[in-house]
Amino acid sequence: MKIAIAQINYLCGNFEYNKYKIIDAITHAKEEGADLVVFAEQAITGVPAHSLLVRGYFLGKAEETLVEIAAYTDDIAILVGLPIHRNGGTVSAAAFIQNRRIKRYITKRSLQSDVDAAYLNHGRGHEYIHLAGEKIAVAVGGDFLSDHDFSDASTIVVMGADRYQQGRIERRYDYLAEKAFMADANVIFVNHIGGSSEIVYDGSSAMFNAKGKCVALLGSFVEEIAFVDTQNTAMEIEVPYQDKSANVYGALKLGISDYFDKNHPTEKACVVLTGGIDSSVAAVILADALGSDRVVGMLMPSTTSNPQSISDAAELAKTLGIELVTVPLSDIYSQALPSIVAAIGEPDVLKLEEDFQLRLRTALFMAVCEHRGCVPINSANKTELAVGALTLYGNTSGMIGLLGDLYKSDVYALARHINSRREIISEHTLLKTPSSEMQVGSSLRTLPPYDVIDAILYRMLERWQDQDEIVDAGFDVEDVQLVRSLVYASLEKVFQFCPIVEVSSVPLDKSYVDLPTAN
Repeated sequence: MKIAIAQINYLCGNFEYNKYKIIDAITHAKEEGADLVVFAEQAITGVPAHSLLVRGYFLGKAEETLVEIAAYTDDIAILVGLPIHRNGGTVSAAAFIQNRRIKRYITKRSLQSDVDAAYLNHGRGHEYIHLAGEKIAVAVGGDFLSDHDFSDASTIVVMGADRYQQGRIERRYDYLAEKAFMADANVIFVNHIGGSSEIVYDGSSAMFNAKGKCVALLGSFVEEIAFVDTQNTAMEIEVPYQDKSANVYGALKLGISDYFDKNHPTEKACVVLTGGIDSSVAAVILADALGSDRVVGMLMPSTTSNPQSISDAAELAKTLGIELVTVPLSDIYSQALPSIVAAIGEPDVLKLEEDFQLRLRTALFMAVCEHRGCVPINSANKTELAVGALTLYGNTSGMIGLLGDLYKSDVYALARHINSRREIISEHTLLKTPSSEMQVGSSLRTLPPYDVIDAILYRMLERWQDQDEIVDAGFDVEDVQLVRSLVYASLEKVFQFCPIVEVSSVPLDKSYVDLPTAN
């Protein structure tokens, strides 16, 4: 049996757009002589739909669209995902359509890993269809993980909506291979691809044969339609090595490009360039994702700026071919300082230098963005956000955070990946001590080294380890206590931070409510 695997970038809530993408795939599959086309979970609506899933008009429109799609299924069968209303609630379902007839719905039971779990009810779980003389098990989302008995099906079709996380692709391939071997059946997995809100879906759809060997791989972070033959699975291929930095780069590039294409299709991105590692990496990704003509860099030197950093920022803008807007901060700061001193008395000069200048910089940044019709991009990283090394209403500002789910060490790894073919980010930027350069001697030298902070944060935030467990792993107790206290103290900043492109298993965002703001 010839099956088309349709890995498509949908628009959440845009039924017409999704309908035509699905119909185009069906048409193409017919031309290639396919017996069945498989689409992802909730393909008709797009994901994640969140509270739309409990709205009657949304569900009604989804089923109307399904009927329209069914009209194009003469001489072919399809499995397509959508939410439907059943037994007083919404369930995620796979509609099986053949020769223009909607023959049945297969509903998802497992909701443990579903981003929309709060809005969905449990369905019946995996079921079977018979097509072209074969018995096919159909599982929606997590039912493939939780169900174990597939009753002699020759092929298992898994319709997923599995978001990207670091290490997720290789773990998914391993599980698909193991499941195929244990079930003694082909396993076909079809996934979403694209950025939607903060979430990125990586695609990476695949087919594994009954020996647990890969016979088809679709690309990661790209749209693609592939054709497989369930009766001809002898041509096995090696699953390629998954480079962590390359995948993170691909996820961020896709996430930010779709953020603009789906929300701000005619606008440019604007990012503050400091000559530092974070803004440099952000600028490279933006230029690659959107094109150099859609990126504006802002350089705002102050009296405390390192001349080399200014030079590095200007050189990067030239290398990337992006527009550079320079607005000196020194004169504005010196003119505003007397008014601030009059209002607050004798200030903490170093604190005022840094925080007030950063807030002035943000005011200028936002003014240029509003005037130029640009989207302000935040380039702060997860480490600095977690420990509060950011100024509220200063470098916490922006409409979306590009690097907010990457630890500082991940940002450095990404910079080395960017430079792996040719030097784009200067060696000076990679080697210099991180600093806001908004006061003399400003840096994070009072904290442990970044690699230590990141290791503690990873254990605390993503492995849920308490203080004693982290100390027992070999970390200095004072370092652990310091980082832990900083995380609790910075949560109010986290709650006011902009949305971020998520690439980790536990993004530090407004939904991270396991830690109370007072402790």
